[in-house]
Amino acid sequence: MRNARLSLLSSVAPALALLLAACSSSSGKGPVLAPSASQPAYAMEYASELTDSAKDAGDAQTKAQALTSGFDAHLDDLKKPAWDVVLSVVQDADAAGRSADFADAHGETHTVRAFWGDEKDTFAQKVGGNAQYAVKQASCTNAPDVNGAVVFAMNDTMDKELKKRLRSHSDATIDIERNKIALGQQNVQALEKLADDVAEASWLVHVAMVEQRDRLQRLVADKEQVKKTLDRFAADEQAWAAQPGRTEAEKNASQERAAAAIKMKGDVDTAAQQAEPLVTQMDQSIQQATKAYDDALAALKAKISDREKNDGATKTARGRAAARAL
Repeated sequence: MRNARLSLLSSVAPALALLLAACSSSSGKGPVLAPSASQPAYAMEYASELTDSAKDAGDAQTKAQALTSGFDAHLDDLKKPAWDVVLSVVQDADAAGRSADFADAHGETHTVRAFWGDEKDTFAQKVGGNAQYAVKQASCTNAPDVNGAVVFAMNDTMDKELKKRLRSHSDATIDIERNKIALGQQNVQALEKLADDVAEASWLVHVAMVEQRDRLQRLVADKEQVKKTLDRFAADEQAWAAQPGRTEAEKNASQERAAAAIKMKGDVDTAAQQAEPLVTQMDQSIQQATKAYDDALAALKAKISDREKNDGATKTARGRAAARAL
């Protein structure tokens, strides 16, 4: 199905491009996005969004450091590979992490991972339960417990497929695929892990942390308007509940929404107190993380060059020893 959609898109892409070009030349207008701070639905989720965004921003630099510190371990897992291929993979993985295409793909996989993290228990209950029911129906008696195996397979498959999808947006994958026979399976796996970590670290410091800073700034700037929106929403709910003809169930539900809005004001202040100091530090954090990554990448390339020289010297020495033996 996905290939069919891609085929359809490729066939209509030229026409769409001409149409879009014509539209853009006539109006030149892009999308107009209205601020959300005055919307109750946004205001009720604001504190959670701000807390999550602050956590993501705080974790990004730590994660980048963890990834770069593991570069050497992946390099040690390689057994006499073609070092020029390894260098090409590293360079292309770094370039992918900085690219718009990889960033878009990362956004897609992140959304799916977030959805799966929230909903996987529901899937596990329904899919695992249905599988167990089918086994019992087929076996009648002494049916094995397949629920755990089904849940594990779903989680494992989701993780592998998302990783595969992200790798497909990096030229490092092409390098590895092109040379996989010469590299050997053990080196292929080790090099894939190295490429994953380089691309991820590059994306974190060059793209993710910058986007997180901008998002945090926007969220923090919405704070006061969000609190006003919550006040208005609580008042609107109270006024709605006081109207003639409201049932007790309607009044109770409306009062609960009003109480939740009032409580949310306190949550907004708490979340903002944690996020606001982080906003002022983000530029410095981005600079530090970028420098640490650049240093680690330069060290990695230098080690690849050294190992290539050492392997070349070893081959030369063996060749000379063989010649003397003759």
